[in-house]
Amino acid sequence: MTDVHSETGLQALFPGDGEMAARCRAVNWSATPLGPVADWPLALRLAVRTAMESPFPINLWCGEEKVLVYNDAYRVVLGSKHPRALARPGREVWAEIWSDLEPMFAAVQRGERVFAEDGHFLMERADGPADDAWFTYALSPVREEDGEIVAYFNPASETTGRVLADCAMRAARADAERAERRLRDVFAQAPAFLAVLQGPEHVFEFVNDSYLQLIGHRQVLGRSVAEGLPEAAGQGFVALLDRVYRTGQRFIGREIPIMIERVRGAPAEERVLDFVYQPITDAEGQSAGIVVHGSDVTEAVTARREVERLLRISEEARGRVEESEVRYRFLANTIPVQVWTATPEGRLDYVSDRTAEYFGLAERDLLGDGWIAHLHPDDVATTSERWARSLATGEPYEVEFRLRRAAGGDYRWHLSRATAQRDEDGGILRWFGTNTDIEDRRRAQGELERLTREAMEANRAKSDFLAAMSHELRTPLNAIGGYAQLIELGVRGPVTEEQRVDLSKIQRSKNHLDALVSDVLNFAKAGAGRIEYRVQQIRLRRTLDAVLEMIAPQAEEKRLRLESPEIPADLCAIADEDRTRQILLNLFANALKFTPAGGAISLDVSATETEVAIAVRDTGIGVPAEKTERIFEPFVQAERALRSSDQGVGLGLAISRQLARAMGGDVRVTSAVGEGSTFTLTLPRCR
Repeated sequence: MTDVHSETGLQALFPGDGEMAARCRAVNWSATPLGPVADWPLALRLAVRTAMESPFPINLWCGEEKVLVYNDAYRVVLGSKHPRALARPGREVWAEIWSDLEPMFAAVQRGERVFAEDGHFLMERADGPADDAWFTYALSPVREEDGEIVAYFNPASETTGRVLADCAMRAARADAERAERRLRDVFAQAPAFLAVLQGPEHVFEFVNDSYLQLIGHRQVLGRSVAEGLPEAAGQGFVALLDRVYRTGQRFIGREIPIMIERVRGAPAEERVLDFVYQPITDAEGQSAGIVVHGSDVTEAVTARREVERLLRISEEARGRVEESEVRYRFLANTIPVQVWTATPEGRLDYVSDRTAEYFGLAERDLLGDGWIAHLHPDDVATTSERWARSLATGEPYEVEFRLRRAAGGDYRWHLSRATAQRDEDGGILRWFGTNTDIEDRRRAQGELERLTREAMEANRAKSDFLAAMSHELRTPLNAIGGYAQLIELGVRGPVTEEQRVDLSKIQRSKNHLDALVSDVLNFAKAGAGRIEYRVQQIRLRRTLDAVLEMIAPQAEEKRLRLESPEIPADLCAIADEDRTRQILLNLFANALKFTPAGGAISLDVSATETEVAIAVRDTGIGVPAEKTERIFEPFVQAERALRSSDQGVGLGLAISRQLARAMGGDVRVTSAVGEGSTFTLTLPRCR
């Protein structure tokens, strides 16, 4: 028998060339509460040898005093307590958390299992105050043959970095969601109509109440402008959106007529709009969407046109000037804007009562050039230049400026417009103009642009953070999987059947977490615009056959019928084959997850001249109607997912829709609770 006091014996008890093995061999154990190593129980020596050879952080609490013996990997856990902690009683080493630890030893002595995932401690491991730390750990007894506990085996993996990263991730997500909620609140409360369009297809992501009122409360969310408002496409608005998206230059439209079907089945009616198409750009400066913001000015324009008509009548029928003038002034004073007229030379010769009331002056004080004194000094040059250009060319006059009002003496933004009234020979008889108060609209637009930038910056920060943290999380995950495989292969010694079961559980947990991290990484890449696509013609039968082959064993294991049609060999789509396969696997995985045993999952493929539709139907528990759009939002799962033990992080469908839309397609769902769901992937068809 080897003498444990000899160099050979110590080498066998504390094997290896690591720091802790060398330190343990150098300790005078006779001077510790454990006594000479020759007196150590056999079970303790075996446990020490196992700990020394393990790559995983392991600490042994030995003897009645729970003296610390630990391996190289555990040094990080100790921090500045290493190397003083070696061979010292645990109560002294971990005095600040002993009140947390002592009940655990008592629980083990009672035969209870002690295990914690992300257990929290307040530990002193460096100079200064105690810091928060989190660990996934277990505490199990090391027993002699007679059942006496001689030590406590304590594998412990620090998860502080991941927990803090999770907290930061949640905080970043919360910041982005708060910014988005603030943006949506501004949208919802804005007096003007607002809509957010995403992607090159201009898919409605958000509309406010004013926009819904304008379009007759049609359900347009999740649909493109061409689908939701087909009459707009025929009037050139989709082409205009395409140009803004392509060039990144905003478009400002003034008094643009549009025919809109505001009541289902009724004839379209004309509305006159002032609007802005404001492009949204991503981190690389590429167009990502368009904000539509504007006002329905139909009533004001109609009233102004009536005044202009009467003005023409009054000029044509000079014998009835007095009657026309009375009617003209009456209508001018009823229009909800400031009305004015000017001589051909550009001097004001009439202002409406509303105009004089705004300035708090008599009409005579504003005529001629008197109104200029109430113009904001910074706007005088631009306004004068525009007015001089219209006087010289006869072109319509339009400018935005600030006018000081009597109440409060503050300046408010106005949009001023004027057109020339001409005689039969084309000479200018008079300029007819209006000033429309746009202060609220300017403020709303400014706030909108600011919040849009904040939301986009928060969203980019969130995506960048998620991408970085997903990479960081994968490194320890791969290490866990690798070490588990080494142990399972017997590299560290014989493995019992019970240990194989535990190693299998470790691998399954690691694979599940790896899948979640992959989802987060894919979502972050998509959100940051970093996914690359190889869009080309793909044969759908080959792609679908590969997907069906992959999910068939899972369907069979769950006792589900898998039904699919004969797919034409020549049916093809314009898409990235890998991304298409990823979307379909997500849709099938969703169906497998929520379809009870004995149910069915079916595949259906149809095509039009321009589009291919791939539908995945299940007979599962279904989704409530009010949740069908929410399940496509990131980190959101339908209520049915709460009853499943195999949950993800709620990114699969969000990623699938992002990928589909990036390839010019979409993912939609129809569902009924208790009857199942149909998820349909659409892609452009090869021509």
